[in-house]
Amino acid sequence: MQAYWNTEKIAAILATPLTGPKQDITHVTTDSRAVTPGCLFVALKGDTFDGHNYIVQAIEKGARAIISEHAVELKPHEQTQIFVVSSSMLAIRQLAHTYRKEFSIPFIGVVGSVGKTTTKELISSILQGKYKNVLKTEGSQNGFLGIPLTLLRLQKSDEIAVIEIGIDDIDTMDQHLTLVEPTHLILTATGPEHLHQLKTVDIAANEELKAFDYALKHGLPFAINLSDEYVSGWYQRNQQALTATLIRTYSLRPINPTSVLADYIGKYAPEKGILQVSHQGKVTSFHLPLPGEHHAHNLLAALTLSSFFNLSLGQLQQGLAQFKTAYGRTEVYKLKNNIEVIGDYYNSNPTSVKAALQLLTEKECKGQTHAVLADMLELGDDEETFHRELAPLIISHSISKVWLYGERMKWLFDALKKLNYTAIQHFANYDELIQALNQNIHTNDFVLVKGSRGMKMEIVLKGLLQHFS
Repeated sequence: MQAYWNTEKIAAILATPLTGPKQDITHVTTDSRAVTPGCLFVALKGDTFDGHNYIVQAIEKGARAIISEHAVELKPHEQTQIFVVSSSMLAIRQLAHTYRKEFSIPFIGVVGSVGKTTTKELISSILQGKYKNVLKTEGSQNGFLGIPLTLLRLQKSDEIAVIEIGIDDIDTMDQHLTLVEPTHLILTATGPEHLHQLKTVDIAANEELKAFDYALKHGLPFAINLSDEYVSGWYQRNQQALTATLIRTYSLRPINPTSVLADYIGKYAPEKGILQVSHQGKVTSFHLPLPGEHHAHNLLAALTLSSFFNLSLGQLQQGLAQFKTAYGRTEVYKLKNNIEVIGDYYNSNPTSVKAALQLLTEKECKGQTHAVLADMLELGDDEETFHRELAPLIISHSISKVWLYGERMKWLFDALKKLNYTAIQHFANYDELIQALNQNIHTNDFVLVKGSRGMKMEIVLKGLLQHFS
């Protein structure tokens, strides 16, 4: 990217005046801490910060150009180019889109309500069995800023890109697809997500399915999860328009008998941690890098999508061996006294909590199972219902003890009490929760720590690790 940007090109893309001579730009950043001489600093305004407050500092550190939403007064000796725009966010997305069009490599778009980040990591790892340079979304930078920042990291040496695409409002999918221009797509699964804005699961699913509408319109290859109700429905409605060269269907669970048989059928063996994949009469086994049926589904999705790129079995296994889980996603810790802890604290919604609770019951545990659960956020008007509905599931899974944190988890506490489940406590602060856990977790116990990102359950996880390590 270093040789690509200059102030003249940026002025043309943004349709803003160039007030000084053409100058090369070393890189683009929105982080004032990453400003170095010759860069372009984009001043963004967020909920808790305003990059405009750091423009003076960026100029002093040698920024060659600034994108700002208001005029900037320069000192007589300063030669920094100032681009004044109506929206800095729109500006950086325009730059990223222009830059993305310089590349003719495959761009895989990963969308869905749950499983996006892990599936993206699995696809990226698998592809490394064949491709030396794979660009991928870092962590969960899948929104209005994260996507352009990912695209701006593209290098001429990159052979393939895996871009996670997240939505939190109506019409954002269309905007992200226009920016990324994916060449391949996969929708992991639908479910409750960002319902404070998307309102209902139906609306959320329809927004996700716009990715398939895009793929169909542009004739792109994509992978279809037939075990998902909404995805399967879309498939049935559009089956006549689909061709075998464009789609790969897959399913981990039994599908509607009226559906055609999936191309890739997975069978999960929890006692062995193995996913068996059947394709055209041939069965291949893969060891799961992460425990749980939901991760078997994620691996099946990744393998199905990767089939478009004709990797050999050796390449698939070589790439999968390089997998590392993303921050806060099913982090597995084996501690002293045979205590095992799963940290899954980056995201939480009804679908992912149900999957995590299932994981507690799959493992052969000689001790007790502990579910440490914090609030599920951004669930809209039905958030109380979503929390209360976890109670019967917890009881059916025979989870030994439940530890709750957060105002919304008081609903689950009440629901469990009404079902005569008594092995439960609710806490108002981290310290009391950590102390109680440290006193009540014993040899051979299995612990799940789960909550939405805003609940900061990594604090609780850290307390456990420090005590039992």
